[in-house]
Amino acid sequence: MTDARGAVAAALSTAETGLAAVATRLDDATLAGDAAGDPLTPSRLERVASEAVEGAATTTVETRDGACRPDDPVVVAVEPRGVGVPLSRTFVVDGTGGWTRRAAVAVEMAHDAVSRVAEPGVPARRIVDEAVAELGAYGLAAGEGPVATGIGTVIDFSSDAPLERGTRFALDPAARDPDPEADRGRVRIGGWYAITDDGCRTLDELSASLSPGAY
Repeated sequence: MTDARGAVAAALSTAETGLAAVATRLDDATLAGDAAGDPLTPSRLERVASEAVEGAATTTVETRDGACRPDDPVVVAVEPRGVGVPLSRTFVVDGTGGWTRRAAVAVEMAHDAVSRVAEPGVPARRIVDEAVAELGAYGLAAGEGPVATGIGTVIDFSSDAPLERGTRFALDPAARDPDPEADRGRVRIGGWYAITDDGCRTLDELSASLSPGAY
C-alpha cells in the first residue's frame, strides 16, 4: 500500500510539473508568439510539458480549432506514464469572463458536490451523477471523455459498486455548451481524490484557476 501511495504521489507531482510549465509559457508569452516571435501552437505547448517532466508523461493540448487565441480555452491534460490517468487544467489568456468563467464555476461546483458525497459505501455511479448534475444546473453539458476514472484500480462508474476506503480516483469533468452549433470549446479541470474513513480528500494541490499567472 505504501508503494502504491508513493507511486501515485510521484505521478501526481509529474503531472503538476507539466501543467505548471505550460501555464508559465502561456503567462510569459502572447498567444501570437513567444519572446522569439515563434507562434504558440498546441504541439509547441505539448513539447514544453514534455521537456519539463523529461518525457515522464504524455501531454495533450486542445484548443477550439487548433489555434491559440486570446479569451479561448486552452485545455491541457498531462498523463504520467504507468498511471493511465491524466490531470487536466484549462487556461485562458487575456480572458474577459463570460462563458468560460461560467463553465469554470460549473466545473468547480461539480468537484465540490462530489467531494461532499464521496465516502465508503457510496455507489460509484453517484460520483458521475453528481458531477453531471452540477454542470446541468449551469445550463451546460458534459464533454466527451470519462468524468471519473479509478487510479491504480479499475472502477465501473456506471455501476452501483460501493466505493471502498483507500480507493483513489480522478474526477475530470469538462463543461461545454449544449448547443451543437456553438463553437466555444470546453472547460476541463481535473482532480485526484482518495476515499477515507469518513469522506474523501483531495490529492492534488495545484491551482484550478483559468489564469496562467496563478500557477
